[in-house]
Amino acid sequence: MFAMIEPVDTGERMTARKEVRMRPSDENRIKAAAATVGLNEADFIRQAALQQVGEVERRSTMSVLPVEAFEAFRSAVSTPGKVIPGLAKAAAQVEGILKDA
Repeated sequence: MFAMIEPVDTGERMTARKEVRMRPSDENRIKAAAATVGLNEADFIRQAALQQVGEVERRSTMSVLPVEAFEAFRSAVSTPGKVIPGLAKAAAQVEGILKDA
């Protein structure tokens, strides 16, 4: 069985159009694959593109570290912080000046 993404009905009409240029051999492969999974070409291409979008979004929000680097990171964030008097004083002086965007 082929895993296809489930369409999400947002109520938004599909009116945006994209034109794709491709080699005839690529078009033939897409036609055959779309027919195999019971989709028309447009739906097949849209679903394939959306699967790629999901992968790009997933990878852009994930950080991958080697095990040693992750363990060093975990150790660093697990260690209690140290109060640095000058830094604490400077932070207190600018309190309220900077705001989160």
